[in-house]
Amino acid sequence: MTAESKMTKEEEDKRREALMEKDKNTKSVKKEDYIKQLATRERLERDYKEDSLYVSFNSSPETRRTILARKPNQEEFLKILALTIEASRYEGKFDDKSLARMSEIYGNLHKMAASLSIDDRLDEEFWAKHVSFNTLQNFITELITESQKGTSVSEEDLKTFRE
Repeated sequence: MTAESKMTKEEEDKRREALMEKDKNTKSVKKEDYIKQLATRERLERDYKEDSLYVSFNSSPETRRTILARKPNQEEFLKILALTIEASRYEGKFDDKSLARMSEIYGNLHKMAASLSIDDRLDEEFWAKHVSFNTLQNFITELITESQKGTSVSEEDLKTFRE
């Protein structure tokens, strides 16, 4: 006979109770962790949706405009960065392949600007048909510049908290 078969009914019951208690504690901890993680995710998503910035850019050489936009997420930022790098490779080249690729790259900027603009009236049609290409390009460039500045607190603001 094995050691397990030699256990009395009372020992089996105690062992079963201990396992059930351990399982119950594990399940409640997992539920609590899950709820905390879910709440954290929801907060991060809400923060992302609420995280906006004012983008000031030149709509003409003498006119500066400001638009409320949302910060690009990582995927959008990397896409803009990749397109910028690729466009710089083709600039100044006048062969058919380079010009076709430049057309593809710049052909989607209005969609990106519309998706990053908070004002619904600044839609794809607006960016494609109602502003100059330079204005569109200035907006995208300044948006990236503004989003990279971060939200660090200035040294002067820190001093006011210390006083």
